[in-house]
Amino acid sequence: MKKGYFTSLFLTPKFFTSVVAVIFIFFFGFSFPILFLVAKLALMLVVAVLIADIVIIYSSVKSLTASRKTGRIMGLGDETTIHLQIVYRGTIPLDALVIDEVPIQLQERNFRLHTRLNPGITKLSYSIRPINKGIYAFGNLNILIESPVHFIRRKVVLPIKHDVPVYPSIYQMNELELLAFSRLSIQQGSKRYKRIGQSYEFEQIAPFVEGDDYRFINWKATGKTRELMVNQFQEERSQNMYCIISKGRAMKMAFNSISYLDYAINSSLAIANVALKKYDRVGLITFSDKIGTALRAENRTGQIQKILESLYHEKERDLEPSYELLYRSISRIIKSRSLLLLYANFENIDMLDRVLPILKKINKSHLLVMVLFKDEELEARSKKEGESIKEIYQSTLAAQHLSSKQEIALKLTRHGIQTLVSTPRNLSLDVINKYLELKSRGII
Repeated sequence: MKKGYFTSLFLTPKFFTSVVAVIFIFFFGFSFPILFLVAKLALMLVVAVLIADIVIIYSSVKSLTASRKTGRIMGLGDETTIHLQIVYRGTIPLDALVIDEVPIQLQERNFRLHTRLNPGITKLSYSIRPINKGIYAFGNLNILIESPVHFIRRKVVLPIKHDVPVYPSIYQMNELELLAFSRLSIQQGSKRYKRIGQSYEFEQIAPFVEGDDYRFINWKATGKTRELMVNQFQEERSQNMYCIISKGRAMKMAFNSISYLDYAINSSLAIANVALKKYDRVGLITFSDKIGTALRAENRTGQIQKILESLYHEKERDLEPSYELLYRSISRIIKSRSLLLLYANFENIDMLDRVLPILKKINKSHLLVMVLFKDEELEARSKKEGESIKEIYQSTLAAQHLSSKQEIALKLTRHGIQTLVSTPRNLSLDVINKYLELKSRGII
């Protein structure tokens, strides 16, 4: 007999209830002899049923196989559906408690699915949301099965281990691409910007929409159609754009269990894809106390794949980022005027003051756009009326923190640096809209 053959066997509450009932019958049998005979028969029946249940359970286990479908990769922050398929070739329906060994990163300790295994194929599914990049290791599938008798339960372990890498979200990238290239690149709470830029190469005459330049109204076409019409021009192409991401310890802050760095990574992938489709050249720089990735701006086939692979390996660091190092790297790598989207997180005005001189130097040679994070949870806390001293104190601190963020944004703007303050939830869309705005204004 194999080692552990019976260690996976568990007696159920129904069995113990039956045994207790037999014991009570025996107890009363001392006063009523007829009950003693009934107790003996009941005991033999319980033993017979237990043996029959064991036979059913152990014969059914040989008929169980399973598989898991997850997709080749998963996206960071995306709701991902995991499909389980259990094949049962027995004849007696079984009740089952299914426990999948989900990746340790999810910290899910109470995951279980209840189902009934009928002869044939049983399909189950559940959703997970990866909150970190890297390899997610799925383990075995554990199934606790019971026959219709419900006297015993047996644990069956089906070996279906496999690993799935979690990359920056390709789904969000494709979704935002559709938004950016639709006629209405708009989402609730965001501003619409025209897609078509303002170079001097004429493209078409189109109806006026909010955001069009009044200087390009075509009065002749307007008179003919009795509708305000404007001249549209082709965008300038093959401009340089770099996504620059700080990996300092301030980027370890998280919203909805995902760090600011990972939000910046998803946003960088999305904006890089849009810019490449706009025929611009896109590069990537990551930095902390040292330079991580330094990918020169290009618009070749495979550039988005290079960016994706580079972003996949980026992680936060515990030290403060070195903006002096960033400045030297930009001077060495970027030779022509470019659009620089710098993702960073300044928690107070003092942090900004230390690096502001360097940011001003960068902005002299390039168009620098600072992308800063706004804490949604603190914003909600600041608006909440406190009932206790503790709640009032928390609300006041939250309001002070938000005020500090506004002061940082205003100071950057006063020094001529483009600034975008966004919540992590809307970061990618806001950055794309900012890019489209700058393209439409022709200032890149």
